[in-house]
Amino acid sequence: MKQFRTFATCLDGAGASIPVTWYGEAETPDIAVQCMRDEAHGNGWSVGAIICVQQRKISKGVEVAE
Repeated sequence: MKQFRTFATCLDGAGASIPVTWYGEAETPDIAVQCMRDEAHGNGWSVGAIICVQQRKISKGVEVAE
């Protein structure tokens, strides 16, 4: 599993825009996006746009975003 951070814009039930940052583990970036979508839908939100997906890696003992 790899660690991902996904930035998205979601819409609540009233249609208001919500900036969302999802953190979690997944095998691929596509699976990370799907996990974020599932969690957003569980909160009653719809996903407006995926802005960015970042994968974290360990570099010389320090965690960095690619």
